[in-house]
This record gives sequence, structure tokens and C-alpha cells, in this order.
Amino acid sequence: MMRTILLAALAALLFLAVPVSAADTDSLPGDADGDGTLTGDEVSATVLAYLDAAYMGGTGTDRTEALDAAQVYAFWGGRPKIVTDSAGKTATLYRPLRRIVVCNGETLETLRSIGLDAGRVVAVDKYSLEKSSFFPEYQGKTNIGSIWSPDMEKIVTARPDAVFLYATISTAACDDIQQKLEATVPGIHVFRFDCFKPATYADEVRAIAAMTGREERGEAFIAFYESAMNTIRDGVPDADRPRVYFEYWIDYRTVARNAGYNEKIGLAGGVNPYSGESTDYPDIDPESVIANNPQVVVKLAGQGLEFGGYAGHDLDSFARIRSALLLRPGWTTLDAVKNNRVYVIHSDILGGAQHFIGTAYLAKIISPERFGTLDPQAIHQRYLTDFQGIDFDLATQGAFVYP
Repeated sequence: MMRTILLAALAALLFLAVPVSAADTDSLPGDADGDGTLTGDEVSATVLAYLDAAYMGGTGTDRTEALDAAQVYAFWGGRPKIVTDSAGKTATLYRPLRRIVVCNGETLETLRSIGLDAGRVVAVDKYSLEKSSFFPEYQGKTNIGSIWSPDMEKIVTARPDAVFLYATISTAACDDIQQKLEATVPGIHVFRFDCFKPATYADEVRAIAAMTGREERGEAFIAFYESAMNTIRDGVPDADRPRVYFEYWIDYRTVARNAGYNEKIGLAGGVNPYSGESTDYPDIDPESVIANNPQVVVKLAGQGLEFGGYAGHDLDSFARIRSALLLRPGWTTLDAVKNNRVYVIHSDILGGAQHFIGTAYLAKIISPERFGTLDPQAIHQRYLTDFQGIDFDLATQGAFVYP
């Protein structure tokens, strides 16, 4: 027990240094007898060899080998870590991941939720870098471009041991990236996660936490996430569900059954009259909105607009969007307008890893009687403070829901 504690402490101290790349191999670091299991004696010998080389002029192992051995022994039980991503691909890790490239912001945000050291991320996508107020610690990281057309040379030059891509969207682009990377960089791990779907998010967090050695923090975050989602999942009886017209960024474009926003409407206690449309994001006839007479209207804002969300506390722009909705021909007849139930919500909180926060706000909007004690802003603030670790006061910063 004492040896495990000492090795864990050594691993933590060594990890304060800037990560050094180490190519993954099919053997454990420090496994002198090659039996696939690290013993305390083997790790001690590896660490002592490093100390001899570093401070006594010896010719023993390097720091990365000692650090990897200590990490594997202390946190993986001395055995390889077997992990499975959301695409169903299983990989065996023999060393901790030290140089990570993240091609989608949802996974980057999730890595921060489980407390991964930002120093282990060496390159990120351009959209994450554009969110300077939300991802300040990643400014200055290598910009690999978009997930749809990344700069492969920059990815390879970053010398990653792991690259994170989407699992179920942009699949053609991600498949192409994965094939090129696996053909170019021997031993590289390509992991596929979405990190935006309520049905799979907790499992994805658990898998990512396992492969990065952040299991304890991952379970703490999952407990927080599930607490928020379970409050919403209690459900609303069908007879009490209001009709909700949810409008996408483009006027008179809504969502249907397979769109993620439709799932959130259902979780929040509403019913979407357009769920049966044949396309995920159908353009509809303005007259059909009047015919359906929604009891609640929710307009999504954010795409291509430089206001609101984490970018600024600009409620006037939200008010203008809402006013334009109220002035649409025939809308004075809608129950939603008559009862003052027309809202604007920012995409920063309704999609991606923050979907549970946006769903909580939606629940309060759509079913206020059912979710009277729910406090979306309190959930949101705790997420930012305790799990994202950013100094952002929702009372004075940002704009997410109006009114």
C-alpha cells in the first residue's frame, strides 16, 4: 500500500512537467520480464534508473518511461487499459495519453469537465479557438482547422498519440481523417466520440475519463450531470404537454424526429407538431405555424451572430429577434403570442456538451408548473465554476435565454 502511495505521488509530481511525446508500443513501460503486468519492483527499478540517469550521470531510462510506468502502476493497476469509443472500436493503451489533438469542441469541453490538464492537449479545431472567452487556456495551441477539412500536416506535426473525432456526424470526413492518420502515424490512437447526445453522454464521459486516467473526476461530473437530467426526465404527462414550435436559426426552418433539438423538446415536456416531417430540419410553410397554433415558441439564436452566449451580455439583440417574431403576419392569433410565451435561446447552451443546461432552461420555459423548483441558472453556474473552471458570472456576463 505504501509503495502504491509513493508511486502515485511520484507520478503526480512528475506530471507537473511539460508532457513529452512517447510513441505507443505494444508493451508496458518498465515491464522487464515482458509478462504484461507491472509489479512494484519493476516500477521501482524503472524510477531508480531514471533518477540515476538524470542526477547521477548514469545511462538508465528517461523521464517519460519512468513517468509512464508510475502512471500505469498507480492508476491502471499495472495492466494495459482497454477502452471502447462510441464507434464501437476497442483499443488497448499501454501508456497514458500525453499529446492529444481534439478536432471537435464538444470533446474538448468534456475533457475540461473531467479535469484533464490542458498541457496534454497540443492542438484543437479552429471553432474552439474562436471561443476565446470560453476556452482561454487553449489560445495559442496549434490550429488544425475544421473537422470537415483539417490541416493534416499540422495534426501530424503535433506528434499526437491520440486524436479525437466525431462518432456519428461528419462520418465521411472523420472516416477519411482516421484512415489517413492510421496510415501515416504508426501506433496512433483515433477515438470517436460525439459528446452532445443525452442518450450516450454519460457513457462517453466514463470512457474518456478511463482512457485519460480521470475516473474519479469523471464520476463526480457524471453524478452532477445525471442529477440535472434526472430532474428533467421525471417527465410530463402527454395531456399536459404544450405544442412547441421550435425555430432553427433560419426563419421557418424547424426540427423533426431525428434532430437532437426534438429530443430536448420532449425531455423538457413539450410536443413538436413537426416531429413527423421527412427531413431532420424541414423548411415549413408559414401558414402551417398559424394552423398548428403553438402554445410555446422557441427561436434558436447564435449561428453567425456575434452576440449573446458567452460572447457578451447583449439582451437588446435578443429583444429585437423576439420583436420580429411577434410582428410576423398572423402571429397575433397564436396562443404563444397571446400568453407571452415566445422565447429566444442561444445555441451555446442548447447543443454540444452543454445540452443538459439548455434542456433545463427549455423545461423551465415549456413546463414551468411541472419544473417550478428547477433552477437552470444555478445548474449552469455550477457547471462553469466547478467543472469548467472558468471565471464567468452569469449574473453579469453572457446572455442565453430571453426573456
